[in-house]
Amino acid sequence: MQRRTFLKNLLTAGAAAAAAPLIGETFIPFAEAAGIPKFSFAHITDLHLDVKGTSTWQYREKSVPLFIDTLRQIGRLQKLSFVLFGGDQVHAGPNDRESLFVFQEWAKQLDVTHYILLGNMEVSPIPGKSKFGRSEYLFALRGRGLEPGQASWTADPVKGVRVIGFDVTVDGKPYGEASPLGLKWLAETLDDAKDKKLVIVATHQLLLPTCPRDSTPEWSLFMVKNHAVVRELLEQYPNVRLVLSGHHHVSKVETVKQITYVSDPAIVTYPCAFRLFEVASEGIHLKNIGLGDRSLVNRARDLLVADPYAKLYDPSNPQNVLAYSVGLTEQDREATIAL
Repeated sequence: MQRRTFLKNLLTAGAAAAAAPLIGETFIPFAEAAGIPKFSFAHITDLHLDVKGTSTWQYREKSVPLFIDTLRQIGRLQKLSFVLFGGDQVHAGPNDRESLFVFQEWAKQLDVTHYILLGNMEVSPIPGKSKFGRSEYLFALRGRGLEPGQASWTADPVKGVRVIGFDVTVDGKPYGEASPLGLKWLAETLDDAKDKKLVIVATHQLLLPTCPRDSTPEWSLFMVKNHAVVRELLEQYPNVRLVLSGHHHVSKVETVKQITYVSDPAIVTYPCAFRLFEVASEGIHLKNIGLGDRSLVNRARDLLVADPYAKLYDPSNPQNVLAYSVGLTEQDREATIAL
């Protein structure tokens, strides 16, 4: 589908208030873009901080020590250009205010710029129990990409590189969905970034399934409902090369056309890891970084296997969920994306 046709169909279907400008026809083919500076960043997702939490497949009882261990591991790495928190920083419920305070206080220990996406937890307050919802989080976390009334954002942390935090959360729902106005914003934002050498897009929910079960009704909650529409838009821009997501708590790396879609593991769920990305002109190297407290990680492993979620993944052998979460292939755990 041509770019103009895509936008025309999008705006007709969504009945957006104002017509979007046509996407520009002049692009820098990525293979010809030179001079990307070396930089690195970390994607940390699904902390589910809960200061008085109880554990399921998520080890929320120890969510705060797991977060502190994460920051300790970040401190042992070479200087990063930025850190991206990918959503579900705080678990919805009666402890959300206190848990957000813990997140903010400990995040202050980072000596590097960090950006934040909302997850489904932040936009799904529990009636009568939660103290915070979308608007409160946007206000409390303002200045980290987020702003009051604005959950999608852009940042240029490195010369020639644009990071787009694209909010696909739906209030009160675990799944994601890009609204017509959200898609219009994304199209305009990508058009504005057509002169960038590299564009990285981050969402909370998945734009690409991590396994066949993600395409079934019972696991559709992990997906962006109209993921194919979003991917079709992204594919119109050759400088979009990397899409990061969390939400499913599993490691998966898959390239479709020119875009590599990366599903990253959770801190609160086994394997209790985050992803490090090292970017240079020749490519992007990515690898999982596990936490140092093995007693916490081993307990998280036991919790995952014992949870009904494991049987949903493989009813005959629930332990197979461990390999799925860690990454079924070496590429899912560590890979280099050639540019």
